[in-house]
Amino acid sequence: MTDAATDGVATNGADLIVIGAGPAGMAAAAVAAAQGLRVALLDEQAGPGGQVFRAVTGAGAGRGAILGADYLRGAALAEGLRAPGVRHLPGAAVWAIEASGPGFVATFSREGRAAQIAAGALILATGALERPVPVPGWTLPGVMTAGAGQILLKSSGLVADRAVLAGAGPLLYLLAAQMVRAGVPPLALVETCGRADLIRALPRLAAGLRGWRVVLKGLVLLAELRRAGVRRITGATDLRIEGGGGGGRAEALAFRAGGRDQRIACDTVLLHQGVVANTQASRLLRIDHDWHEGQRAFVPRCDGWGETALRGLFIAGDGAGIAGALAAEAAGRLAALQVACRLGRITP
Repeated sequence: MTDAATDGVATNGADLIVIGAGPAGMAAAAVAAAQGLRVALLDEQAGPGGQVFRAVTGAGAGRGAILGADYLRGAALAEGLRAPGVRHLPGAAVWAIEASGPGFVATFSREGRAAQIAAGALILATGALERPVPVPGWTLPGVMTAGAGQILLKSSGLVADRAVLAGAGPLLYLLAAQMVRAGVPPLALVETCGRADLIRALPRLAAGLRGWRVVLKGLVLLAELRRAGVRRITGATDLRIEGGGGGGRAEALAFRAGGRDQRIACDTVLLHQGVVANTQASRLLRIDHDWHEGQRAFVPRCDGWGETALRGLFIAGDGAGIAGALAAEAAGRLAALQVACRLGRITP
């Protein structure tokens, strides 16, 4: 159920506030509502889905074929928000969260007006942010993150022309494959990971193979790129974006690989170096964060249910550490069940 307006001062109360309508937030809201809780779901986007399932409710068959079956799975999660107990407030930009008595108060702006809502429990499902890694020329017009390029594809069906993808991480493979399916393949995929990185990762091979289905998806994407003839370069260093001449925009990606300097002329450069937990809201609440050496980033300290040391505050999904969409859904459901148990709607 979507609420069309707020009164500008305070909205009706709820049992649970969920911030973020990505996979974790949608799953949490639907499960909590199924247990009889009144849920307020706040998200700054115009529709549900988060970054992973952005614009999924409006995706037709054509765009679905480009983006893949994993993307379309988000439609079922979005459908769960139609439950009577879910009050979905799209376009809500949360800018303050306070612990108040036994619960929480979230302050947000929506439709040009400020509003507040209070609840006994709060689930932060704010997802991940792309890790910013600046290179020379990264501020030129025509340079975006790979995530921004994918948002453009998901929300409007537009694909960056004459693009080079550069950096590291599985999103590069996925976006490149989606561009191939859209009929606008990238000029090249320039990876900063090389043979030395693969050797360093060998001790984790056994653990990685336990998630063999994910590994297989990556291999399928690489095979798709090979069939499409997408040029792939690994072990690239000294990346820089050239341009700013007559057109004032990006004109080429220059780098060093294979023992020599290389340059690929292009109109668009899509940069990516992985994602990290979005901890803006959790830091606002001053909870403890720990350094995650594997992800090279701080993550909030939570228990197995996603609850923090601040009773009633839960963090679900990639905002608690990067684990992907499926794990985010599971974390959202677990947090919602614990809230329902805490409020006496279910028994342990």
